[in-house]
Amino acid sequence: KPHGRKRAASVASANKGSQNNDNVGFFKNIFSGGNKANAFEPKGPGFGTLVKERKAPIKVEPKVFFANERTFLAWLHTAIMLAGASIAIVAFADANPWSQLYGVILLPVAIAFIVYAMVQYTRRANMIRRKEPGPFEDTVGPTVLGILLMLSIVAQFAIKLYSMM
Repeated sequence: KPHGRKRAASVASANKGSQNNDNVGFFKNIFSGGNKANAFEPKGPGFGTLVKERKAPIKVEPKVFFANERTFLAWLHTAIMLAGASIAIVAFADANPWSQLYGVILLPVAIAFIVYAMVQYTRRANMIRRKEPGPFEDTVGPTVLGILLMLSIVAQFAIKLYSMM
């Protein structure tokens, strides 16, 4: 049965590889200076972190700065669209104060988008200038802004239902 022999050969080679790894650990313990307690202790700065120590300076390419600026402009574009919609609603609303309230509710959300965009842009730009490894992403801010926008839309819908009664 040739199929059985191939499988046995692959198992034997896998066992041989694991024995080599055991021997490396064995010799490492023998030649670690005689102190077996210290042989297993981690060595080097930054143990316990996922960030590797940098040995060479990092070159920051211009495209990184441009990507940060592009993201900032995208957030500002969204904020300006929200602010424009808010001002248009207030400007074209009837004399009914409930209609003007729709736009007034949306304006603080647009301001929150602008503030978030500025804070993130400056934080990331400073991290890039200092050549920090990161993380550059933010998952909490967009989630909070999305919930804030959703709540303002729900509030506008509730006000519309209340004004119709």
